[in-house]
Amino acid sequence: MLAAADRSGLVRISAAKKTANFLTGEVTLDAESRETRVGFTVTGLAVSGDHRWLYLGDDTGRVHRFSVPALEPQQTTEVSESGISAMVMLLGGISLLAGDEQGVVHQLFPVRGAEGDRRLELIRRFDGLGAPIVRLLPEERRKGFVALSESSELGFYHSTAGRLVTRLSLAELQPETVALSPRADSLLAVSGERLGQLEIHNEHPEVSFASLWRKVWYENYSEPAYIWQSSAATNEFEPKFSLTPLVFGTIKAAAYAMLFAIPLALMGAAYTAYFMSPELRKWVKPGIEIMAALPTVILGFLAGLWFAPWVEEHLVDLFTMLLLVPPGLLAFSWGWHRYFADREDPVPDGWEPLLLVPPMILLVLAAGWLGDPLQNLLFGGDLRTWLSNEAGISYDQRNALVVGCAMGFAVIPTIFSIAEDAVFGVPKTLSQGSLALGATPWQTLVFVVLPTASPGIFSALMIGLGRAVGETMIVLMATGNTPVMDWNLFEGMRTLAANIAVEMPESEVNSSHYRILFLAGLVLFMFTFVVNTAAELVRQRLREKYQSI
Repeated sequence: MLAAADRSGLVRISAAKKTANFLTGEVTLDAESRETRVGFTVTGLAVSGDHRWLYLGDDTGRVHRFSVPALEPQQTTEVSESGISAMVMLLGGISLLAGDEQGVVHQLFPVRGAEGDRRLELIRRFDGLGAPIVRLLPEERRKGFVALSESSELGFYHSTAGRLVTRLSLAELQPETVALSPRADSLLAVSGERLGQLEIHNEHPEVSFASLWRKVWYENYSEPAYIWQSSAATNEFEPKFSLTPLVFGTIKAAAYAMLFAIPLALMGAAYTAYFMSPELRKWVKPGIEIMAALPTVILGFLAGLWFAPWVEEHLVDLFTMLLLVPPGLLAFSWGWHRYFADREDPVPDGWEPLLLVPPMILLVLAAGWLGDPLQNLLFGGDLRTWLSNEAGISYDQRNALVVGCAMGFAVIPTIFSIAEDAVFGVPKTLSQGSLALGATPWQTLVFVVLPTASPGIFSALMIGLGRAVGETMIVLMATGNTPVMDWNLFEGMRTLAANIAVEMPESEVNSSHYRILFLAGLVLFMFTFVVNTAAELVRQRLREKYQSI
């Protein structure tokens, strides 16, 4: 397709359509030409990559959009207070670049509205040259471009990064026109009979603070967003290197894992160290600690291939267990205590956990038996469908619930072992003195033993958090690895560690993608460094506070 316009307002397009006959192999070209006259002075012209739109700039700073081939006016967009002096399509044919007489380059592209129509929107402005733009050169392999001003100033920009990479002056040459090589590593400037060549070293223009950490308005998106999408099938792809959803996914996975692990690990550690009989403790403590030796790849394998499908199939059963088992065990314990308040308890002190095993099994079986009736009664026979249709909550098979349980299971031994040692290491004289003054065993545990052991307990929590933040294989295998920013318990995430493991083997060495993956590793290191430093400071303050005890 060819499009042309003169300053009087006459616009003409000529298009050729190729038609092939599959039976004879004959190829014919059908040519079509149309023209129209517009009521403004045309100072810039560009055709979209799909040949659906013709863009015309005028001397008042407006961009007009016409349909092709009908040449019917569709939209007028106010772009600048000064006239449009140069226009060109960015790589991919979606974004329109319009330079004005003040040296500002404007990027526009169609955005889908609420009613489904696509409106041309002004997305961002690029300042820096201070004189009318006379030539715009888009790169052929990246979303960058070069602008030449009337004062022979060159500006190198990148659209996604939203920044001016660098600028330089060609005032000595005074070029009439410039041309950019396909790899954007060389630029030719023509001035009369003189030809100048400029070597360009602009390796990573798409990397900026805004592109890594802030919302960016990408092509074909209805609004700015945090997106990680590092590759695609075409060279026209706009790379999306936002680290924000990866950091969010790391925090989300660690938070749900700690939410699962902390109550079980700390309560188990306190009971094992303070109430459990020494004979039973000799079996329980090593048994839990040996869980830390389980390879995380095995836990991730089980979580992804067995636990995730089981949760999807028995989601109501799982929530029924959570609602039925804790109150049921408390009710059984209270009834046992009341019944044997005036009688001799047949279970020796410290062996009570074994007594809870049979009722726990019965409660789990009861939860499984009640699951289907409750699902039919409350959720119309399918909880996942109800969540999607009625509550508006999407459900993925490999989600944060699965990761929280699997990764929490891996973190529990670490927290339990350190916290149990801290509680067990509290001098017996403290607890004996508290009991001698009339405190109950639970009062002694809460107000004497746990505060004294708090530095060790806090260290256990921080080490467990570090383990959860840096975990790779469980998150890699038990989630969909979708870099979304949503606290929804039933959706997945992508963490920094898992992203490095997934994409590092296929990234091009020394590319922007490759370097950003190393940056992600540095961010992960700094996160754990800051958390561990803060944890050490808090631990020292707790030690100073309770050392007098």
